[in-house]
Amino acid sequence: MPTFQLESKLKRGETEILVIHCGDYRFQAGFHEFLNDKLNLNQNYDLMVIPGGPLSLTLFEYLPKFSWASWKWLRFFVEKHGIKRLILIQHQDCGFYKTMPAHLHDSAEPRERQEQDLRRAATTMKKDFPGLKVELYYAGWDAPDRVTIDSIPV
Repeated sequence: MPTFQLESKLKRGETEILVIHCGDYRFQAGFHEFLNDKLNLNQNYDLMVIPGGPLSLTLFEYLPKFSWASWKWLRFFVEKHGIKRLILIQHQDCGFYKTMPAHLHDSAEPRERQEQDLRRAATTMKKDFPGLKVELYYAGWDAPDRVTIDSIPV
């Protein structure tokens, strides 16, 4: 089995930031650029990448085991890594959202449903982790396919 020597070095120190977003390949470069260049995080954050991203934190009724696991992982990061800032990112045309039954949301419009779920997750976070700063974002694309990211008011 070959060993690969990389230029990357192990990061030392700690982080107080956790990011949760979807694993859709189309957005990975955009997420990376946004987090490191626009939010100036300099690759200093923990990361949970799961289908639907933050949606997993709102699926109590529909997929309770999926939701339980996501909350378990989130609590681990908050408690063991001392997370004080949580960044939740949803994105346009999310395939995982397309699998969700329409009755789980108040709106038929996909972005409205995603923003509703982001706000529900933020509300729950404030109750469970009162000192946690929660930021919400929505990623999409423009006409020439550049990734765009909007801040969503909490």
